[in-house]
Amino acid sequence: MNLGGGLILVGAGLSTDLITLRGVKRISEADVIYVDSYTSVTLGDLRGFIKSQTGKEVLLLKREDIEERYFEVLIRPALEGRKVVLVVPGNPLDATTHVALLSEASKRGVEFEVVPAPGIIPNALTMSGLMIYKMGKIATLTYPKSGILSEYPYDVIKDNDLRNLHTPLLTEIDLEKGIKMQVREAVEILLLLESKRGEGIISEARKAIGVSGLGWDKQRICFGALKDLAKLPDHEGPHTLIITSPKMHFLEEEVAQIISKKYCHEIT
Repeated sequence: MNLGGGLILVGAGLSTDLITLRGVKRISEADVIYVDSYTSVTLGDLRGFIKSQTGKEVLLLKREDIEERYFEVLIRPALEGRKVVLVVPGNPLDATTHVALLSEASKRGVEFEVVPAPGIIPNALTMSGLMIYKMGKIATLTYPKSGILSEYPYDVIKDNDLRNLHTPLLTEIDLEKGIKMQVREAVEILLLLESKRGEGIISEARKAIGVSGLGWDKQRICFGALKDLAKLPDHEGPHTLIITSPKMHFLEEEVAQIISKKYCHEIT
């Protein structure tokens, strides 16, 4: 990146102690520091951590700041020669919001840099003992909207099953609205979808891996039947439910059980 202004997206990882050295360096060099406070969560006081590392003012951005006021808040200062850093929980370009922001910045001639960090995908998969080349298409489970439940995740699982691939399911999160879907709720929604579709894709006995608070204190990585994963306690961290492939590789199943024994105390 040149010595002039620009926009830098810095991943904060899954926890403040997982942010990279490059990320800390870019933040310390910034003229303006923002923290995305709505797309995901990071263990620890991210704003306080940054202030302690840099001694600089750190401002929180809401959804409307990034999606509607992005030019005024982020792009204009960069065009005026300031180094603007947006610190993003997890990995910067995992969220469509930040991909769109980068596109808009580039169209306006803004210099940019992306500093990656550990995110929920693919780490939820690999930390569970699953093989990354068996990761299928990803879908997001959402709560019903106006009484309508999206069936898209069901179709994704069905398609991945045909190719014997794992299906990572992200869970709905909107911190401004206090929405943070838990693993038990994700299981409930899948069973509701099965009761509606009735194609035998999902059952209480279907094997899956529930991941809660990956990278956090008391993280949970639990391998078992969906009916057992529904017993997992709520957690403040990010969640993922991975529907494992119909025929797991023997090594995957062995390691998934080993990891579950270490990181899951509720169902093992």
